[in-house]
This record gives sequence, C-alpha cells and structure tokens, in this order.
Amino acid sequence: MRRYLFLLTLLLGWSAGAQSPEELYEEYITPETRAVLERFEQAEREVQAAEAAARARKTLMLAVAVLIGLIPVVVTGRRVLREKTWKDNPGGTALALGASLAGGLVLFGLNYGVLYLKLKYGDGFNTTLAFLIVAALIAGSIYMLRKKGDS
Repeated sequence: MRRYLFLLTLLLGWSAGAQSPEELYEEYITPETRAVLERFEQAEREVQAAEAAARARKTLMLAVAVLIGLIPVVVTGRRVLREKTWKDNPGGTALALGASLAGGLVLFGLNYGVLYLKLKYGDGFNTTLAFLIVAALIAGSIYMLRKKGDS
C-alpha cells in the first residue's frame, strides 16, 4: 500500500511540475523561428484585410449598379403617379413600366459588368472605352426605336 501511495505522490508531483507543450515550445524556440512566425502572422493579417477590402468594394460596386438600374423604373413610376396614366391607358402604363424595368435590368447588367471588369483587371481595363461603347449601344437603341416609330 505504501508503494502505491508513494507512486501516486510521485506521479502527482511530477505532473504538477510538467510544462505544457506551449511552454516547452516557447522555451526551445529560436529567434529565427520566432521571426518567421511573426512574418507569417503579419502576412495572414494582411490577407484578411485585403479580403475584407475586396468584399467592401464588391458590395459598393453592386450598390452603385443597382441604384443606376433603378433610375428608369423610378422615373417612369414617378411620371405614372404624377400624370395618373393608369386611369386613361392601363395597358400602356403596364408596358411602360415593363419596358423601364427591362431597361433598368440592362443598365444594371452593363454597369455591373464594367465595374466588375475594372475591379478584376484594374488598370488593364480601359473604363472610358467601355463606357463609350455602352453609351453608343444606348444611343443606337434610341435611334432605332425612334426610326421605327417614324415609319
């Protein structure tokens, strides 16, 4: 019995004096290893900050594209409410709202695409040229709609 008590006391004393793996690691780590670990932690923080900034840019880009896409719908809706066109021409009012919604979706898609390409390719993407192409497409669409209406 004394033997077991002695072994138990010895075991408890030895476990109380033992160090945790972290303490042992800190005791034997070299300054070079510590510098490498600190550089790794700094790089990890920089990557997380860059990812957060990219998410913020994407959110802003989406918000801008949505706001631009809502312009035709808001203008048409305001005009419909001001002039109360649904009383005289409900079918035409519905068509106008549908066309403005479709136009808003096209504007959203074009703007989101341009902004996404600018974000993805940075200076390699010529934003001015892209907006000029979009403006030319819009002007061509307006011209064709008016030309069709004249005939």
